[in-house]
Amino acid sequence: MKQLFAKIKNTFLSAGFIEFCLLGAINTFDDALFSWLFHFILQENAAAVAGYAVALTIAFFLSSKVIFKSKPTFKKYVRFVVSYIPNFIIYFLVTFITINTMHLPQFWATVLAAMAGGPITYVIIKIYAFGKR
Repeated sequence: MKQLFAKIKNTFLSAGFIEFCLLGAINTFDDALFSWLFHFILQENAAAVAGYAVALTIAFFLSSKVIFKSKPTFKKYVRFVVSYIPNFIIYFLVTFITINTMHLPQFWATVLAAMAGGPITYVIIKIYAFGKR
């Protein structure tokens, strides 16, 4: 049990996780910016997905270079995108519930979704996309 707590502590109280959180803030800004830009040429839901995709691509290259110090490859990109599927599901569910049921503003829905999905996504990316245990 001590080893489990040590592993959790070493994973989430690490420079890599802090960098991931900071990149998450950048990614959230990128997502909002590109979704807003795309809404001028696409329907709003399509614009949100397109903005998310662009922000995710930027996040991959930043994560490769800054956090995991790894050469970006197509295989890692695919794994990175797949690693974000749970995050996207969490994001969708949390925002849907907080906006439609709790009637919270979009900003707080996004914050709560990031808090719920961030740690899970970090572990998946670390192990699956970049192979760092």
